[in-house]
Amino acid sequence: MRKIGVFCAAVLLVGLLSMPANAEVQNVKVSGDITIRGIYRTDYDLKQDSKTVSGVEDDKSFYMSTVRVRLDADLTDNVAATVRFINERDWDKDSASSDDINLDLAYITLKEVSYWPLTLTLGRQELRYGNLLIVGDGDANSAVLTGITANDLSSRKAFDAIKAVFDLSPLTLDVFTAKVDEDTSSTSSDADLYGINARYQFAEYDAVGEAYYFCKRRATNAAGTPIKRVDTVGVRGNITPIENLVLNAELAHQFGEYAAGRDLSADAVQLGADYDMPDYQYSPSVGLWYTYLSGEKAGDTTGTRKQWDPMYGDQVAGEIVAALGLASSNVHIINAKASVQPTDKLTASLNYFHFTAAEKYAAGAFMGTDLTTRTYTMESDSDLGDEFDLKLAYNYTEDVQFGLLGAYFIPGTAFADSNNSVAKEVIGSVSVVF
Repeated sequence: MRKIGVFCAAVLLVGLLSMPANAEVQNVKVSGDITIRGIYRTDYDLKQDSKTVSGVEDDKSFYMSTVRVRLDADLTDNVAATVRFINERDWDKDSASSDDINLDLAYITLKEVSYWPLTLTLGRQELRYGNLLIVGDGDANSAVLTGITANDLSSRKAFDAIKAVFDLSPLTLDVFTAKVDEDTSSTSSDADLYGINARYQFAEYDAVGEAYYFCKRRATNAAGTPIKRVDTVGVRGNITPIENLVLNAELAHQFGEYAAGRDLSADAVQLGADYDMPDYQYSPSVGLWYTYLSGEKAGDTTGTRKQWDPMYGDQVAGEIVAALGLASSNVHIINAKASVQPTDKLTASLNYFHFTAAEKYAAGAFMGTDLTTRTYTMESDSDLGDEFDLKLAYNYTEDVQFGLLGAYFIPGTAFADSNNSVAKEVIGSVSVVF
């Protein structure tokens, strides 16, 4: 995959040679958003009687704010620059990390490079493809920063990347290379992401087809730590066979080297249907989705690794379950959803999720894989549980929106009796966009 990096570097060189020596600012746009949340979470350890885990309070009420300011500058000769700053912090938590104003986006856009149908984007940018099953979140929200408690609510998604987009309408081809982690020490453990995504817009039924190849690679260090490489190939498509009905399907396969002496072979399937009824009272909408992410049998620590690697996906399968890291692999997910608009300004939606392990967990301890370090006691069973998410969104003005979320996770029989208490969450929010 280093060839992709060489290709992007060559395209970059062509773009730089074609740029004028000086650029004149024609237009500068300032925009941004502020979101303030009041958050209540309880029993995320799934133990009703235990209010602390390693000294950390499990029954939490706190406020959190996200502030972003964006500058877009249009320059001469199809050149543009974008910078966005961000601050995410819990209220009354003053520290070096919480008070930092960080760089969220910082990229240059070069259009029609050398009169080709080519756009180059260079720098810190968002890479979001398809339904975000594979690539969408550059920080993975797991170690984004220490200034906030609810890392799963972080708005940071960007990658440090070079991206070339060929507009060959109706075909669009994206080629990119991204540096996820740069290790400048003597023991290299760089993490890189490479990708090719081909998107074709069909003339009928608003149909879209995509084919992609993404590669996540971490180098071997001087101590002999084995290379971990995940290659993901897949196809995705959506079609509107009748008015207001959208069908989605995605199939993906992973291969590569999980560890020394162990190859990787994992699969993902996602199928979905959404139907809007704008001509009915309250404009109801319904949907049904199914997701399969392969898993590995308990105790199977040799031979080919069959557990799905979540890569840099940005799907939220249940507000609570996603935060606990229980649905990123080894899972079947059924999601039924519905929404209504009682008024022009108010939207109410309900999401129901049922989670089943693809392979039964081994009896004993299990640690959440993503956003917490909580350990749960499991049984040799596959029923992970059910979650209900109720959301209300009220558009106070064109710029201001109030939101209310209530989430309720009921553990299934895969959890031992010591971890069978219901986890709950309530989030009230207000956001303004300018």
